[in-house]
Amino acid sequence: MSEQPFVVQKVEWYQFRTPEGTPFLVMLSSLPNGFFTAVPCQVEMKLAHHGLMALAQSGEEALAQLQTTLAGKTVGDIFPT
Repeated sequence: MSEQPFVVQKVEWYQFRTPEGTPFLVMLSSLPNGFFTAVPCQVEMKLAHHGLMALAQSGEEALAQLQTTLAGKTVGDIFPT
């Protein structure tokens, strides 16, 4: 048996949309043998209010902007019931 019980895989998420516009996620992961799998997934999500959205010219800028937007907010503030 291997000394390392787990294999590290890189996983990326992509959002696809059906022709009707319904979004779903696709998980793209590397396999130890060098191949990749792309698997459609339905993940239960709760979206925050659209007003919390960050808009920028790069992913890094958008995440930095979102950090500032969300600073000091609780989970209840971001995702009210």
